[in-house]
Order: sequence, then C-alpha cells, then structure tokens
Amino acid sequence: MVAKKLTVKLWGKGVVPKEETIKGSIATKYYIRKEGQFMYGKLDFLHAAFGIVPKLLDGYESTLDSPAFDFLENIDPHFFLESVLQKNFYLYQGMIANGSRKAKRIHSDTFLKMPIKIPKVAEQQKIGIFFKHLDELITLHQCRSNRFLNT
Repeated sequence: MVAKKLTVKLWGKGVVPKEETIKGSIATKYYIRKEGQFMYGKLDFLHAAFGIVPKLLDGYESTLDSPAFDFLENIDPHFFLESVLQKNFYLYQGMIANGSRKAKRIHSDTFLKMPIKIPKVAEQQKIGIFFKHLDELITLHQCRSNRFLNT
C-alpha cells in the first residue's frame, strides 16, 4: 500500500499533495491529517509555510516536521490563517524563537506560545471572509493579467 503524503507550500500557498515518490526512512513516523486542520512547516516558518488541510487531502500523511492542529470552536480558521500570514507575525515571532537563523526549527510548543490577538468569533468571521474574498479577487486579477500577456 502506498501512503499519500502532503506538504505545506511556502508563502501561504497552502497544503498540497507531495509530488515526489521517494520513500522516507523506515524509522520516519507519519501522521494522518484531517480536513480543516492548520499545518505549518517547522523549518520553513520564516517563509510563511502555513495552510489548512483541504477536504481533498483528508487522510493524507505528514511527518512531525509539518505539525497539524485542530481549531477550537472559538477560532475561525480563515481569520487564524490570515493572522499568521502577516509578515509582522511570522518574521517577528520566528526571529525571536530559539534556534539559529539558517536552520531555525519552530517546534509545536514554541508555536503554541506565540501571541495572536483573537477577537470575538463574529468579528473573526467577518475579517476572515473579507481576506478570503480579497485573495479570490487578487487571484482573478492575476489570471486575467496572465491571459492578456499570453495573447
């Protein structure tokens, strides 16, 4: 049986299936991830390797180098993702965390201690929806620009 692996792309590009077919060490442990979980890349924290597991990748696996967390009921996933994608969050928090600058590994316990301002759920949802629509608008604009450049 071939396990389905996933990874977190840099610069907030989300959680995607791994394309490579190279097998890891037998000693490497893999953990099943669920739709809606927040994931980040421990080694790529300073490069905004954050995302939420999409429905399509439910049941895929990753190592502990890409930890995953369930959201509490009072946390809107889109709001949270947009919050950690802010440069003033991931660069500042990543730089003050322990580790060398070249190979800084942000462990789960360190991440969970990072302060994030969380307003009431209704406000989180409004902010999260706003940023989601803004991202969709930017994507649409980029697609249109690319179409004009290719003609």
